[in-house]
Amino acid sequence: MKLKHLSHCIALSASLLAGQQASAGDLLQWQNNSLSYLYGENFNRGQFNAEQQKTQTTFTLEHASDWAWGDMFGFADYVLADNKQSRSGDFGQEKDNFYYVELSPRISLSWLTGQDLSAGPLKDVYAAFTYENGNGGAGTENYLYGIGTAWNVPGFAYLNANLYRVKLNNNVYFDRAHGNNNAHTYQLTISGAYPFAIGGQDFVIDGFVDWRAGTSTSNTRTSVGSSIQVKWDAGKALFGESRKLYAGTEVNMWNNRYGAKPIDGSGHSFDQAAFQALVKYHF
Repeated sequence: MKLKHLSHCIALSASLLAGQQASAGDLLQWQNNSLSYLYGENFNRGQFNAEQQKTQTTFTLEHASDWAWGDMFGFADYVLADNKQSRSGDFGQEKDNFYYVELSPRISLSWLTGQDLSAGPLKDVYAAFTYENGNGGAGTENYLYGIGTAWNVPGFAYLNANLYRVKLNNNVYFDRAHGNNNAHTYQLTISGAYPFAIGGQDFVIDGFVDWRAGTSTSNTRTSVGSSIQVKWDAGKALFGESRKLYAGTEVNMWNNRYGAKPIDGSGHSFDQAAFQALVKYHF
């Protein structure tokens, strides 16, 4: 049953990629896909008991592509936890395996308007969208829309910043006693990649930081979450094939995870700094 969810995520992503390739033509500039295995500990369960910090295994399918009309990023996580450290649906419905999916297309306003919107370090401006869905953690389905930017910064392979308006739906940490299951808020997302070399070995640091405002209508706090990966190009060092196989670590950090306020009314925040071993293969 656990692998059933993973197979659904992989099948969905594969069908999307196949459709893109079949209709891409000259619109597709490049694409990259990857599979990752992560194992780590110190994950905050979001509860007050002896099982606060536990381990989990994550399998991730990831896609990135650049098109004449803009760019696309998406991923699907399948998580196996060593205890019921996540929530889905109403309180009390806890899970020890779950999925999480994001799909983030951006449409270039330079392409859309026929005008070059670049200026100095600013490469382009985008209409940015993200769809979030998962049956663990906050167990939510969110819709994000706003303005995105891409920047030329020395040393960075890419650096993006998106400002979203967020439509939140059915977050299990909302103040359901008052019937507030939906809300609107704002989110700033910054993502980037910085490659470097040490002693003839190639490395890259990449990842994202999300800042999301709290919502008074649904009783959630401002939260900051990030996943930062530090990776060694193992494929180049071991097999002479660069940018294929990476090994390293991912740091998954949260301040006020999911924006949740403890149900006991205390000022405690659910914070997290989880370190994970990482193996990632690009294809």
